[in-house]
Amino acid sequence: MELYLFIWKMLAWSLTAAVIWPVMFPWANLAYKIWHGSKPIDEELGEELWWRSAYASLAMTLAAAVFLLLDFATIDWLDLPAGPVHIVVTVTYLALAAVIMHYCFSMEDFFQGLSLAVIYLCIPMALLYVFWLLVGWNILFTYVLSWLKEPSA
Repeated sequence: MELYLFIWKMLAWSLTAAVIWPVMFPWANLAYKIWHGSKPIDEELGEELWWRSAYASLAMTLAAAVFLLLDFATIDWLDLPAGPVHIVVTVTYLALAAVIMHYCFSMEDFFQGLSLAVIYLCIPMALLYVFWLLVGWNILFTYVLSWLKEPSA
């Protein structure tokens, strides 16, 4: 099914984007500023923003590695179908990303964390995808994709 293939690639791109910690660490700071908009950031939060970005980015990197292994183990060891497992892992990873952003940036509710997590993950995913289209390969994406079993029709 085409939906399973789309989710499979989306999971691979989101995990690929999340594991490049040196790039995503400053991006977390910028993503928060994009999410916050033109309103001035509190002075106390402004001083801690780099630390919070580092913690959030590190937590997202560790979560990506854990979810990659969880997806692999669930499909390989339990012999469950790859398509539905990828959907569950993708949704769960996005929910955990929202919780991480909510906690690290002291947001008011889950949906603020979700919107920041989408900014944090989707813009780099799109840039990596365009780079992949132009160049034709991405070593890290190929490696992540090798751990995720392709869903069968």
